[in-house]
Amino acid sequence: MKQIDLLYKKLIVSQDGADSAISIDEQVRSKLYKTILDELKKLRKKQKRIDYSAEEYEELDREMRQLLLKEIQVIMDEYVLAKQNSTLKTWREMYGDISHYIKNFYYYRMDEQYESKKKLLKDYKLLDDE
Repeated sequence: MKQIDLLYKKLIVSQDGADSAISIDEQVRSKLYKTILDELKKLRKKQKRIDYSAEEYEELDREMRQLLLKEIQVIMDEYVLAKQNSTLKTWREMYGDISHYIKNFYYYRMDEQYESKKKLLKDYKLLDDE
């Protein structure tokens, strides 16, 4: 997660000039997404070998949720910048409807009910390589 956080800090860049436009560094975004996906694959593979009721399974679930939240955070940041820069049409062509990401943000985030009900997310919709 440290590498992801470091990449995230480099994601937003401002252009020097009179209007000082702020934008997303596309190379950093690409590397960030790849790192998140690679980490998700590793965690999911590890999780498959563990019993569903084990504490380690829950810990891996929490880690995957954090990764997915970071991805959504990047998408939402890009939405805000697209709105600011009047490029929402391009953003929508790339990502679709913002409400989807807002819904998923609340779906993946941790809250008190997560702990009290021992909810586990079983439908990440990740494809198995098998």
